[in-house]
Amino acid sequence: MPSTRYTRIEITPDAYRSLEAEAILQGKTLKKLASEMILRGVSKKALDFVQEPAEPAAPSIVLDEETARVAKKIGATGIRISDQTLQTVKKVILAEGYQGAMLHVAQHTASMERDELHRVLAICRRYKLLPQAAADLVENLNQIESGSWK
Repeated sequence: MPSTRYTRIEITPDAYRSLEAEAILQGKTLKKLASEMILRGVSKKALDFVQEPAEPAAPSIVLDEETARVAKKIGATGIRISDQTLQTVKKVILAEGYQGAMLHVAQHTASMERDELHRVLAICRRYKLLPQAAADLVENLNQIESGSWK
């Protein structure tokens, strides 16, 4: 499965140095800070456009108490991961467990998705969530992100 790639952009040297200084001051990576700043700077209309679901909204998912606790720990991510990626990661969790899923994510996803999926998988593993529950949680990660998982 090919990984998702984003077009690289060029910024002015002054903008880069300022971004670098601000990242150091805030203790964030350049990627994280630049993404946050861009998302804060775009119009609500643009945000609504990119966050619209491609398909009609699915019914809210119901999680058992333990999985709901882990979902709450995961919290909002601010990104939407493609449904195809989530389905693939779910299958890998069920077939190969957490370690196989983390390896798959590292090899087949773009940096923002990779970082977020690694964080989600690490939290699931830390809370000793069964692979089936983790797979269901990953499959519904976008619903959890939107707050419709309650």
